[in-house]
Amino acid sequence: MKAIIVEDELLAAVHAEAALESLGVEVIGTAEDSAGALELARRQPQLALVDLNPRDGFTGPDVAAQLARIGINVMFVTANPAELGPAARLAAPVLEKPLEEQRLAEALSPLIGRAGGAGDCNCT
Repeated sequence: MKAIIVEDELLAAVHAEAALESLGVEVIGTAEDSAGALELARRQPQLALVDLNPRDGFTGPDVAAQLARIGINVMFVTANPAELGPAARLAAPVLEKPLEEQRLAEALSPLIGRAGGAGDCNCT
């Protein structure tokens, strides 16, 4: 499984990348804003971890909706899940910062079958 990370905080992005890679997910890029996220989407990831507030403001929900429309599975990663509000209608998992690897693994489990088989992720 290939993933992108939409996160403007360097330490949070590095932590998310390490957590994904430890679960067998290949991180193909990190974007700090919505334009960068949409550019990375051209590389056809199966998953995007999306912060609610990347560098260009509260654009995470809009980016997530655009990514979901083109078939990319989205998970929100945020320190403030209450901010999600109406964007929760996307039915995307919401993971709280700091990102916990076990919760990430649990959230990834349902995606494995849709993304190409159990061998793509060590999500246990």
